[in-house]
Amino acid sequence: MQCLAPQRPSFKALADILYRHRRHQFSTSQPRLQLKQVPFLSSWNQDVFEREAYLPATPARLPRSAEHIPPACSKWFIHDNDVDFVLTSSTTSPSTNNSTDVKTIHFPTSSELRTSFWSDYESAIVPLEITSKGNRHEGEEETFERIEAPLKVLLTYLSNPDSSISGSSTQLPPPSQENKHSIYLAQCDLTSLPSSVVDDIPTPTPLRIVSSSSSSSSSSKSRCNPDSISSGSSSTSSAFYSGEAGGNRPKKRRGMIKGDIYASSLWLGRPPTYTPLHRDPNPNLFIQLAGRKAVRLLPPEVGGAIFDDVQDRIRIASRTARHTPSSATIRGDEMMVGPEKVALHDAIWLDDDDDDYDNHVDSDTDDDKPKTKNRYSDVLRTYGLETHLQLGDALFIPKGWWHSVKGVGHGVTASVNWWFR
Repeated sequence: MQCLAPQRPSFKALADILYRHRRHQFSTSQPRLQLKQVPFLSSWNQDVFEREAYLPATPARLPRSAEHIPPACSKWFIHDNDVDFVLTSSTTSPSTNNSTDVKTIHFPTSSELRTSFWSDYESAIVPLEITSKGNRHEGEEETFERIEAPLKVLLTYLSNPDSSISGSSTQLPPPSQENKHSIYLAQCDLTSLPSSVVDDIPTPTPLRIVSSSSSSSSSSKSRCNPDSISSGSSSTSSAFYSGEAGGNRPKKRRGMIKGDIYASSLWLGRPPTYTPLHRDPNPNLFIQLAGRKAVRLLPPEVGGAIFDDVQDRIRIASRTARHTPSSATIRGDEMMVGPEKVALHDAIWLDDDDDDYDNHVDSDTDDDKPKTKNRYSDVLRTYGLETHLQLGDALFIPKGWWHSVKGVGHGVTASVNWWFR
């Protein structure tokens, strides 16, 4: 795993700068935490992506495009309870010289698994995150664990999340009304999945720098997160997705992006899903396949200052020097449950005087806890970016940028991402 290094300002230093700047300005109350939106690129063109996002290391949304929606969006899911839901349609737009077809994307309000597709893969072994929410009033704590289990465990849960799933796996304790499970397929290496699944999520156009034959024969690299490398989905034969009409093999392109896919992962669950504040040691291209996700991002120095400050406050609150700081680049267990989960979540997502606190995160604190100003709200408003993704939307996250991701809304949420250079 690569290590991103150091020398960043403290949160106190950032806060002091903002305070001095705003003392001389008129200010009004801002009860809701509103961040600037991630900007859009003008196209999926590789040169545009490299020039406007990759080289300046700036987060960017790629424009919504029917041509770039992965096949998985229609093959894996049923949208709005309609098995024949039409994701895209074409209309003829007159122009000065001729008529052109304009493709429109139809966004569903919710999505569920298409069982006829997934039933063939129930025996595949996948990594699952299991969260059990105990009864706080009886002193039962929330628990979190990672297991390797058949995909059927997740499919059963997603088909009916309120039903008993104990029959699907002996590794799970029996649920009850007061002890509810959530199951999330998180960071599942695409190379561990059947090729017939991976073919439906081909590597996006901006990352397909060399021909399929060249990329498939490239040597293995050490991946940035877990253990083994993912070569992405170079086995795909999707011509439209590689940006070449008629399936012509793209020529090798000389640019700053090398086209090396260090890892690629699938994420599948039901909201609320959550990934805490962290940074990636490689650039990341993220595509939403179904459902909706909200993402908040911070520049390297700012995110690092907030992360360190949260860790310091947890250590002080625990009154012990034995608190081991979390890794900023690993989705560690300590981030997913208990005080650290609450602290990291609230630092990024809790609005000032938030009346909807309990819907943000399950806290082990008293129900009478007063709602207070988010300690980091001024810094977030000044430096933070935010975006909401739905089916087919793509987001570029530069190396070192801190981000936190939440699954929101109804139905199933699914995403895929590629770490590259």
